[in-house]
Amino acid sequence: MDRATASCPTEFICPITQEVMSDPVLLSETGQTYERTAILDWFCRGHRTCPATNTSLSSFQLAPNYVLKSLIQQQQPSTSYASQTTPQTGVERMYPMLAQQQQAPAPDQLQSVLQRLSSPSMQVPAYRSGSSYSLWQLQEMVKDPSTHPVVMQAQIVPTLVALLLDCNLPECQEHAAGILRRLAVRSASNSEAIHKAGATNALIQLLSLTNTDITAAAASCLCLLGWNSKSVKSEIIFSLWKAAKDQTGQISAIQSLLPLFASSTPAEQQAAASCLHMLSDSAPADVLATFELGNSSLAQSLCLALTTESQVTRFAATECLRNLVQLPANKVEIMQQLLSLVETGTQAGQLRAALLCWELCCLGPTTHNPHMTALISSQPRMLPTISAALKSADLEVVKAGLGMLHLLALESKAQNTYRDPANVDRVRTQLLLYTPVLDAIRTILLSEDPSGQVVAAHAATNLAAFRSGVCPECDKSSPSYVQQPSRKRDFLKFGRLLDESQPESPTRCRHTSRGLMAGNGIVGRLYTLLESSDPAVVSAVLTALYNISATENLADGVMQDKLLKLLSWNALPARSKDAARTLLQRLDVKENRDGLSFTFMSAFCLPPPRSPVYLEP
Repeated sequence: MDRATASCPTEFICPITQEVMSDPVLLSETGQTYERTAILDWFCRGHRTCPATNTSLSSFQLAPNYVLKSLIQQQQPSTSYASQTTPQTGVERMYPMLAQQQQAPAPDQLQSVLQRLSSPSMQVPAYRSGSSYSLWQLQEMVKDPSTHPVVMQAQIVPTLVALLLDCNLPECQEHAAGILRRLAVRSASNSEAIHKAGATNALIQLLSLTNTDITAAAASCLCLLGWNSKSVKSEIIFSLWKAAKDQTGQISAIQSLLPLFASSTPAEQQAAASCLHMLSDSAPADVLATFELGNSSLAQSLCLALTTESQVTRFAATECLRNLVQLPANKVEIMQQLLSLVETGTQAGQLRAALLCWELCCLGPTTHNPHMTALISSQPRMLPTISAALKSADLEVVKAGLGMLHLLALESKAQNTYRDPANVDRVRTQLLLYTPVLDAIRTILLSEDPSGQVVAAHAATNLAAFRSGVCPECDKSSPSYVQQPSRKRDFLKFGRLLDESQPESPTRCRHTSRGLMAGNGIVGRLYTLLESSDPAVVSAVLTALYNISATENLADGVMQDKLLKLLSWNALPARSKDAARTLLQRLDVKENRDGLSFTFMSAFCLPPPRSPVYLEP
């Protein structure tokens, strides 16, 4: 006992450690108070008496001494006898000194713990109540993978499963789930042995508890059991499917994971997201249908997980959203939540939500998803969402916003099979009129990021590919069309170059934002990027200039020399060389374009790949 401890009241001193108690507990049978870790260690050593009175005990029931703990905490600010330590949570709070031990356990120490836990006395409730400390010791020991074969051979799993089912020992339940989780790491055989012992059904029961520590431990254990063995995963999903459902038809155990997303503990958020990812990945259609979002709670929780700092949580939430959006009933709800996050979230949340929207609009390396782009463009918050992304101070968010935008402005035959042919033009017009898209394109083109330059050039490409039908007064098939003798329908062929000096010219549509890129510095920056050493950047720039040249004058002097040099560059794709040749032809024809028929090219690119993330063992 040091000097500071000697100056405190004797009631604050543990009779075993002779130190100030931080977690005092009452031994119910004798009324004596001890430090929790000290009395548990006393029982684990085989003692069956009260240390202070030496009375034989028939019960090892402990109860927190809240009054004494409050008195000790009130004395701490004015005295120095209580040690100042960093607040900890969970098991580390219970055993702060032992939690810092990192060395591998000694063989005799491991065997001693296994003997205590495999003792026939574990069948006695009073004995099990004193096993929390031994379970915690074993949970720390199995962090070393070399101990797993020894633990599995000791036939300790049935004992752990029995502890999972003992609702009177919440601490033991949490430790038992943690031990099983460690034993399942990277071992299909261990996972299957744990499942055969009945652990999966016991863990599923724990998901419905209100204790979030136990729920998180059970979810983490189920997650690893499922990922490490396909057969165990199938059994887990089948067991959940058979479980009782709530009034909305959703699995109750899945709904019970939602409170973990609101937890301030990253480990609990990670457990919930990872477990849902495992359950939704490659699940049968009838099981996946139970994930239909009757309300926004699940989608909102998963989108909230995108803003966390944990890479595992973000990755699991992203994959889970990708799986759930495959259900038609979920598409609108998930997309609304993602757009809301892009519009009102933090910069980190904006970036991850925008990248996921971009990713969901892609079917493969060269194909976009027209159904998903149509869904986004039909949302009332589409324009505010794009504007928020393009106005962000983070260039990565702006790039992700342009990635979404270049797909919304992309037209394909697949889109025209179920969308109004003029709808893409209307979207382009809205994007140009109501979002800062041109400023964003110029900003990213001026950056030194080649991938960003490609995305910005692709956005310019698809925005410049106007078709007819965008304006009822200019569409001959529209009832609003007014015949004018001198009027030529240029909007199919873009036959005449627009003359901005004649605003009343009958060959110019006065209802559409066109011809804006030349005066915004975009075309000049595109000229400069033709000298880039990156073939991807040059290809994207050529495609953009190809579409822009249909309606805007391009400088022919220096540009012709650049195009001729590019034709001899072997690294340039054939499609880009064709665009360069067409540009050279268009530069030769400045006037009398009435007889020319202009076609347009489309641009498509994938979002940046996500780094692989692995669950921590």
